[in-house]
Amino acid sequence: MRRREKKDHAKAALSADRSSSIAVNSFVTRCVATGGLVVFAVASAGLSLALLGRPDLDAPSDGHVRLLEAKTDLNGHVVATLQNQELGLKILTLDRCIIGAQYLQEEFQDQAAFTGFALQEAVVFVNRSLRRVLQLGLGAASVPNFLRSRRIQVDVVEVSETVIDMAEKHFGFSSCRRGNTKACQQRFGRTVQGDGREFLFGRDRRYDLVISDVFVGSNPGHLHSLEVFQRIQQQWLWPSGVLMVNFVGFHSGHRSHISRKLARTLRHVFATTRCFRDEDPAEHLDAAANLVCLASDQAFHFNVPTTGDFSNPAPFSSVWVMKHFQQWQATPALCAHERIDEPPS
Repeated sequence: MRRREKKDHAKAALSADRSSSIAVNSFVTRCVATGGLVVFAVASAGLSLALLGRPDLDAPSDGHVRLLEAKTDLNGHVVATLQNQELGLKILTLDRCIIGAQYLQEEFQDQAAFTGFALQEAVVFVNRSLRRVLQLGLGAASVPNFLRSRRIQVDVVEVSETVIDMAEKHFGFSSCRRGNTKACQQRFGRTVQGDGREFLFGRDRRYDLVISDVFVGSNPGHLHSLEVFQRIQQQWLWPSGVLMVNFVGFHSGHRSHISRKLARTLRHVFATTRCFRDEDPAEHLDAAANLVCLASDQAFHFNVPTTGDFSNPAPFSSVWVMKHFQQWQATPALCAHERIDEPPS
């Protein structure tokens, strides 16, 4: 089977069974922080049984889920890699939160396993020349791997050494810290183990794009503050640079106050801010979702292809998400009744 035929077959397979598609991964395998308690919305019984407790290397397999590796990092978090044969996914977890995933079959691996990651990957179509990117938070390296495959150099800052190790061992990430490090870093980028906020205030370097993707069961307020966004704007981005923030929250209703505050803070710092949901805002109104906000001091737009794979993509595939995400803008709901000069509270 030729590569193009394999890709078409993969896309058809992804959309054939919704229980194993990106759309389900988006809102079914997402962890949401509610009152300090991480709640799983996992439909697969096998997956939920595997993750309701802290991963244990001696835990028996249920036939669908297999624990590949589990370690406790220096911060006391249990980082685990699991394989779910039924969903066709390899999954990275931190304690009880899923922080990344990858399809098991090689021909599917150019597809993001979560719609939130597909939405972030759509940044390659922004009307900017993306040569150097800084990403805060690694997870299973879905976005860095995708960007690097497009010859974009991505530097990564990740607080957990164990997450870095598992991303390298199980998800195809190159940290460029072993072997011919100079050549690797020139090709792919550097990897730094450390706290994102400390890194941002300890040094500076200019990037075309800064990605903040640090949700681990709750949204880290210390990385979503006015001071952090100002620091990124003034010291880390080129004048035309873009900040992209991925977080989990509600886009409307009384529970959307955290999302509204984040959008308001971005609008206070940057001239232009646009936020998107990883599915149609009219769908699942009462559910939290991945929200991706992009902010810049210069207006921006997206040049998404309309031909080739983008002419008629399989529903819920990565390409389908990239084609439709601009219809899922959540900015009006998040910024309703707020002035752009209104300081964040």
